[in-house]
Amino acid sequence: MDLMLSLEYDTSVPLFRRLSDALRKAIIEGRVKPGETLPSVRELSANLTISRSTVLRSFQDLQGQGYIESTRGTATSVVRNLPGDISILRKRRVLKSQLLAAPPFSAFAQRMLNNETLETIEEPHVMQSNYGGAPLNLVPLQQWKQLLIDHCRFKDLSRLAYSTDSFGYTPLRESLTAYLSRSRGVDCSAHQVAVFAGRELRLDLICRLLLDENDHVAVENPGFAQFRHRISQYGAKVVPISVDRFGLDVSKLEQSGLRFKFVLVAPSHHEPLGVTMSLERRHQLIDWARRTNTFLIEDDFDCEYRYCKHALPSLQGLDRDGLVIYMRCFWRLLFPLMRLGFLVLPDRLIDAVRQAKNKVERDPPLLEQFALTSFINEGHLERHIHRTQPVYSRRRQALIYALTKHFGQSISIYPSTSGLEILVKVNLPVTEQLVLDISERCGISFVSTSSYYLNCPKHLEFMVPFGHLSEEALENGVSAMAKELSNAEQILTPVL
Repeated sequence: MDLMLSLEYDTSVPLFRRLSDALRKAIIEGRVKPGETLPSVRELSANLTISRSTVLRSFQDLQGQGYIESTRGTATSVVRNLPGDISILRKRRVLKSQLLAAPPFSAFAQRMLNNETLETIEEPHVMQSNYGGAPLNLVPLQQWKQLLIDHCRFKDLSRLAYSTDSFGYTPLRESLTAYLSRSRGVDCSAHQVAVFAGRELRLDLICRLLLDENDHVAVENPGFAQFRHRISQYGAKVVPISVDRFGLDVSKLEQSGLRFKFVLVAPSHHEPLGVTMSLERRHQLIDWARRTNTFLIEDDFDCEYRYCKHALPSLQGLDRDGLVIYMRCFWRLLFPLMRLGFLVLPDRLIDAVRQAKNKVERDPPLLEQFALTSFINEGHLERHIHRTQPVYSRRRQALIYALTKHFGQSISIYPSTSGLEILVKVNLPVTEQLVLDISERCGISFVSTSSYYLNCPKHLEFMVPFGHLSEEALENGVSAMAKELSNAEQILTPVL
């Protein structure tokens, strides 16, 4: 164990006492926890350059105070029941820190802290569905593990040499270019692709480069709350644009009379409504962006799974004027194996993004990039999608059937042809919290859409993820939930 100890105070105090005081402080502060083993006499003696007899005497002093224990032939450890009320001492330290003056935060930090509260990601239903990622039993763990092992065995160590290209591993960018071209109709070359270690920095970097305070940004309403918060943190004004069954309503952009820095849109699968932007609406949006010289940020999240219609080409593939910034990751497919995300940039943004990325994130994880390159090139990615598509299709059908069978007219199911959740409206005189509590008890994940709306959220509207549950579990859970709701006392009292 490495343990930071400071013995620098009054030298008139014996050294063994200074050491025992430092160890006791580490225990009280929680840096060494009850039951944890302390460094050996030999380790402390070597690390602190003091004699073993001094360390031994300090241990004897602490043992006499009841903080540590040791027996012959065993290591010295902190006692499990500490003497006195250590919690009181720790609370005093917390209270003292709370009396300190507030830090001189920047305008960015103040906007972040004053922003609307983010939805709590620790809610049970979100954890049950693996945070929107692939169900753990369907994650291609073995293939990914083997690829990582293979890339740890290579003999050409030059592959590990430091790269000055902050956009990422070139073979991966070439693989992504080929995959996006055939699967999404994206028209790009490898020099336009920028790989990021995680999902969050992609939009953040674009905001830093494009936004000034009081700029206007159009977002879908409803839409992903964290995107709105990210934009607001830079002082920009978020303008909600309504979504209908054809996607973002372009006429509302025109009617606003505002000059937008960019529009953030999810044409392939809108969350939470589940709609797919029509081809006609895509052309309308691109035409509007061309006339107004406005960037479009296309979030192509959750575009892999479709159940009825053929996939429509991406906005980026339809764009001929360098207006679309394409944003993508493989969260739905490969989380928690990896979190890499990427952008496909118009040529006129490449130099600025490269310089900015070079200052904030130069080095996406190399082995993950090697493995993902092979995962795509060897066909694992597309085989994984083809293998899991019928599984999700059956689970989706099972959920719709169970909701229709057990709830009847008490629930409305919105039409959706893609994604790993469906949208429902509960038509009962109950509270939203009651629905959430009962769904948790029954093992069905109901996720309120309230946080997706910038204003006027829909009452009793929920997303219901289905990918993480078997058909049997969906049937049993929905059946149990319907019975509990029908028996709930709140049903007899209309909700005001």
